[in-house]
Amino acid sequence: MKKKIYTFSLILFVFLFALYFVWALAANIQKEALKQHLANEWAVTLSDEKITTDGFPFKFGIKVSNFQSQLNNTPIKLEFLKLEIIRLIYNFSDFILFLEKPMVTNMDYPKFNSSSNKLKASISNRPFSGKFKLITEQENWQLSDDRNTKILEAKEVIFALKDADQMNLDFYFQADNLGVSILDKIYKKDPEKPNKLILKGSILNSVTSSREAPYKPIKLENIMLEKLDMNIGFFKLSCNDMVALNLFKLTTKEGVACLLKLSPKKLAKIKTDNELIQSIIDIVNLLLIINNPTRTAELQAIPIKLSLNEGLFYINAIPIYQFPTQY
Repeated sequence: MKKKIYTFSLILFVFLFALYFVWALAANIQKEALKQHLANEWAVTLSDEKITTDGFPFKFGIKVSNFQSQLNNTPIKLEFLKLEIIRLIYNFSDFILFLEKPMVTNMDYPKFNSSSNKLKASISNRPFSGKFKLITEQENWQLSDDRNTKILEAKEVIFALKDADQMNLDFYFQADNLGVSILDKIYKKDPEKPNKLILKGSILNSVTSSREAPYKPIKLENIMLEKLDMNIGFFKLSCNDMVALNLFKLTTKEGVACLLKLSPKKLAKIKTDNELIQSIIDIVNLLLIINNPTRTAELQAIPIKLSLNEGLFYINAIPIYQFPTQY
C-alpha cells in the first residue's frame, strides 16, 4: 500500500513539475512579448526587476511596478504604481488589467492630467475587429490642471466600448458623485442627490471598412452622441437627440435638442464672478422669462439647442464659449 502511495506521489510530483515547466515557459514568452511590444510600439524599456510573472496554474499574471514613461510618437506620459495583467489559460483573447495610482499626462500641457486611485479594465480582442469589448471602472477619478487643483472629480467612473460593427464602436460613460470645481463656489453638494453624468453614443473609424483586412490604421474623427444626462447642483440637463461631433474641428453638423430643468428660485440665489457661468445664467434667465412670464418658483422645463462650430459653443444660437482648437 505504501509503495502505491509513493508511486502515486511521485507521478503527481512529476506531472505538476512538468505542468509548471510548461506554464513558466509560456509565462516567460508572454513577458518577453510584452517587453518587446512596449519597446517597439511605445519606446518603453522595462527591466526584469520591474516585471514579474505569477498565477500558476490557471492564469498568467504579469506584474509591472513603478512605471513612468512617455509613449512613443505621442505627447502622452503614462505612470502608475503597479499594474497587473491577467490572461486566463482557457481564454487567451481576453485581458484583465488592475492598476494602482494610474496617471495620464499630456506633455504639451504638463499641468493637465487624469488620475485615479484604482483602475480595473477588461479587454476582449481588438477595436473594429467585430468582437472588441472594453469595460473600465475607476475609483476616485480626477481631472486636474496641476497636482493640487481639480477641475473634475468623481467617486466612480464607468466607461465601456463595444464593436457595433467594423466601422463603429458603441460607447457608454457614467460618472457618479461628480464634482466640478468651477461650480463648487456657487452651489452646495446634496449628499442625498449626488451629481451624475451619463454619455452614450458611438465612435466612427473613418479608415477601416468591412471589406478591408482587419487591423488597418485607425482614424477617429467623429463621435455620434445619442444621449446626455447631467444632474449637477442646481440644474438637470437631458439630451436624447442624436448629433455628430467632429473631434478635430469641434464642430457639429446640426444642433442637439435638449431639455433643461431647474428652479428659478434656486437660480436667483446663484452669485458668481465667473464670466462664462454668468453668461449662461443670463441666457437661462432670459429663457425662463420667455417660457414662464409669471415667474413661478416651481421647477421649469426649458427646451434648448446646443451646438458647436469650430470650437465655438452655442446655446440656442447664442455664442457662449470658445474652446481652444488646433488645426
